[in-house]
Amino acid sequence: MTAVLALLFFSPLAFIYGRYRARQLRARPGTLAERLVSLVPAPLLLAGCAALAIVHANAPLGTGDDVLATGNGVIDFVLRIARWIGELELILFMVAIPYLLGAAIAALLLVLDARGVARLAAPAPDASANTDSAP
Repeated sequence: MTAVLALLFFSPLAFIYGRYRARQLRARPGTLAERLVSLVPAPLLLAGCAALAIVHANAPLGTGDDVLATGNGVIDFVLRIARWIGELELILFMVAIPYLLGAAIAALLLVLDARGVARLAAPAPDASANTDSAP
C-alpha cells in the first residue's frame, strides 16, 4: 500500500520530467531506437545499484558483506561502490523515483508519438539564450 501511495505522490513530478525529456529527445535527429537507447544507461545503472543495495540490506543476519563477495578485489570494489550508490539512491528516493519513472514515461511518450497516438509539442525556446538588447 505504501508503494502505491509513493507512486501516486511522485507521479506528477515524474510525468513533468518525462514529458520534458521526451520533447528534448524528439527535437534531436535520429530514429526512435536511437532516442530510446539514449534514455536507458543512467536509469538502468541506478536501478541496478538500488537492486544491489536491497539485496545487501535483506541479507540474512551475520552474513555482512559476504553476500556480494566474489573473491576478486576489483569486482568486489565495483560492487561495493554500486551498493553505496544504491544506498544513497534509496535514501534520496524522492529524487530517484521521479527520475526513474520519468525515464519510463519519456520512453512511453516517444513510442506513442512515433505511432501517431499522442503528439509531443516542440520544446519551448530557452529564454536565457535571447541576446537581443532591444527594449
